[in-house]
Amino acid sequence: MPTTVPAAIMSGPELYSIMMAGYQPIAIVVGVSATAMGSGGFGRSIRALFKRGEMTAVSSTSYEARRRALQQAENDAKTLGADLMLVHGWEVRDMGAIVEIACNATALKKVSDLQVMPIATATS
Repeated sequence: MPTTVPAAIMSGPELYSIMMAGYQPIAIVVGVSATAMGSGGFGRSIRALFKRGEMTAVSSTSYEARRRALQQAENDAKTLGADLMLVHGWEVRDMGAIVEIACNATALKKVSDLQVMPIATATS
């Protein structure tokens, strides 16, 4: 568990809003899924290139990889005792026959009730 507030992937306004809502960032969590389509899916995908429409083998493989990456990040957040997980983005890396999908998120712990947010104006 990190010793500093893991806000590196959050902007200042995001961090402020999260903390004013009563949450404390506890860790950056990442879920990763490296997936290969296999020869059957690859063959169907090549044939689909010559037709119009969705490439279902690619779509379903991509969907499952994202689902697994999200589930890994969520499991890590729960293990850390998080009450909420804020997903910041996805990374997709094509390595030829294998595609790696990563889900980047911040695990948050509820530490207090909603705080009153100060209202600032240009004249204050």
